[in-house]
Amino acid sequence: MLISLFYILNIAIILVGVFGFRRDNGARNLSLSLVQILFHLPFLACIYLYSSPRWDDVEMVRLVFFGETVFTIIWVTFAANLAWSAGSRAAGSWIFRILTIVFPLLTPAAMGFVLTRASLGEFAGWNFTFVLFSWAYLLNLCILLGVIIFFWRLEQFWRPLNTADRWMYKFMMLGCALVCGAMGWSGSYRLTFLSISPEHLQLVAALLLLGWGMTGYAVFRHRLLNRKLFVSRKVVYSFVAPMLLGAYFLGFGFISMIMRYYGIEMSFVFKWLLLIAGLVLLAVLLISSRIRRQVHFFISTHFYINKYEYRDEWLSFTRKLQGVLSESAVVDALRDVLYESLYTEEIYIWLEQEQGPRRYVLIASPAGRDQEKNLYDIAADDIVIHYLHRHAYYDKNQEKPDPEWEKNLAGRASCVAELNLQFISPITIDNRIIGVIGLGPEFTGGRYGYDDFDLLTALGTQAASALLAVRMAEELAHAREQQAWHRLSSFVLHDIKNAATMLSLLRENAPAHIHEPEFQQDMLELVDDTLKRMTRVEQRLGVLRDEVEPNCRALDISHFVRDYFSRGAKNFSGVDITVAAEEALEIESDPELLSSIVENIFINACESGGSAVWVKTSRDGDSGVVLEIYDNGPGIPEELLPGRIFEPFKTTKRGGSGIGLWQVKRIITRLGGTVSAENRDEGGARFVVRLFFVQNLGVS
Repeated sequence: MLISLFYILNIAIILVGVFGFRRDNGARNLSLSLVQILFHLPFLACIYLYSSPRWDDVEMVRLVFFGETVFTIIWVTFAANLAWSAGSRAAGSWIFRILTIVFPLLTPAAMGFVLTRASLGEFAGWNFTFVLFSWAYLLNLCILLGVIIFFWRLEQFWRPLNTADRWMYKFMMLGCALVCGAMGWSGSYRLTFLSISPEHLQLVAALLLLGWGMTGYAVFRHRLLNRKLFVSRKVVYSFVAPMLLGAYFLGFGFISMIMRYYGIEMSFVFKWLLLIAGLVLLAVLLISSRIRRQVHFFISTHFYINKYEYRDEWLSFTRKLQGVLSESAVVDALRDVLYESLYTEEIYIWLEQEQGPRRYVLIASPAGRDQEKNLYDIAADDIVIHYLHRHAYYDKNQEKPDPEWEKNLAGRASCVAELNLQFISPITIDNRIIGVIGLGPEFTGGRYGYDDFDLLTALGTQAASALLAVRMAEELAHAREQQAWHRLSSFVLHDIKNAATMLSLLRENAPAHIHEPEFQQDMLELVDDTLKRMTRVEQRLGVLRDEVEPNCRALDISHFVRDYFSRGAKNFSGVDITVAAEEALEIESDPELLSSIVENIFINACESGGSAVWVKTSRDGDSGVVLEIYDNGPGIPEELLPGRIFEPFKTTKRGGSGIGLWQVKRIITRLGGTVSAENRDEGGARFVVRLFFVQNLGVS
């Protein structure tokens, strides 16, 4: 069963080369040949190791010859693809491409017929011997010729490579040379002594595995397959522990097999010592975060184009920034992500101080150095800041140290030297440095480079945006506090202004009417009302917080209007006031809030510059009543109609606050009514207030 599997796998690997027939790119065919080699070499080594203990069976000889024939086909094709990728026109011709299909398909079929029909040789003890020019002799001769062809093409491929390309391909060249050298030595020995020894098979198997390892390292280390394998780092990291465990058990089994093959019995103590040692090493790997991070570092720097998985770091930082409301929270999130991503535990973050002398304050530092933060603040004119203004970053281990840096740093105390910073990157907004990130040495012994700068730039830019958003939110909150204070002041001033206006009118009319008992009574009522108004200022301020709660009771709106304007007419003696109020218009409302509404509209009408004010009440169908107040003044500017006049701080009066009509709108809405403004055709402004009967009130 296992022998059949070996045959099937060899044929399958041969058929992979058929896919190269439709490819016009020599580099892609070279990659395809590399894939064939990487799969076939371990199979051929397994055939050797499986056959050597059973070398007295002719089936093992046939299996070895078949595997070696497949090896010859693959490596001759590989040699041709090397020539094609190097620019050989003959290798890229249609005739050659057809031969690369026919040859791999027909040769295994012919070999199968020969191996099953022809006599290959005989056994002499553990050695298999054959005669000159027999089928076995010819097969070994073909192997030797294939190796010679490959070495010829390999030299032609290697010679024109530049230094950088030679550095990429050197391990592949060494691995391939080792494999072909081992097969060439084996073929030469067989042709010389006309025999095959099982010990030689074991030696060649070991050399094949060594060459396979070197070739595989070069292929994956330098991505020679011309393919980007997008394998998540998380998948690779998760695969490390099971892979090591599997390699440990395979190694343990291999040692056991070798000892049993040579008749060496594994002692009880040695067996359990190996098992316990493997479990202890696995436990150390799982427990030690430092070792795990070193493994991550090796994988990231040897098997990936980029050292970091920028998308994962960016998403992690984004999640940590959700809901942050302060600069310190942004810095903490940045430090956590950097600690999880970078291979260092010495991370320092400075932020620009907005108040006082311009400097950069150390916000985050490694554990154990929190007490020393204030000792390492960076002044705005420090050499570090000057350097970062002219360079993207600072790398202590750069190949060509900056002479200006070395000159200015000499003889000066600097946090770079005291903290042993190896890498410094700025946090910028609009070319302004608002922060600095400093890194100590990597615990892996590695050096910082462009990948580290790219990561710090990406996260630093994101942190800068978050810091800007936090600062803008703080400024907005401060502005809103100022706005609320100004609005509060405007309300207070408006209520006081209305009271002062009424007292001023009273003072103007007092000399002419002070002797009249009716005026005296009105004066006392006005003073009493003003005092009440001053005590209700705090309640009126509740309008800002939407906390006005109407205290409604039954009210005859007509009687309320006539009484109010009969008193107001004496205070505005220069304005002709006409009241037309229907009888028996009862509603439920708050008389104090209603007085505030009428007062604001009435004072605006009297101060509009007109000579007359009309007040009218009427029934509004079955739903409520309408109160109209209009004048013959200049009217309302069109840009404030129909509703902008009720917005806060919109006014056309000189010295006006723009609060009165906004307060009217809010109060009337709270009472469940409506208010509107318009200009009259005859000239002047009209304000219409609609109030509803008790069953229609929206009071809450």
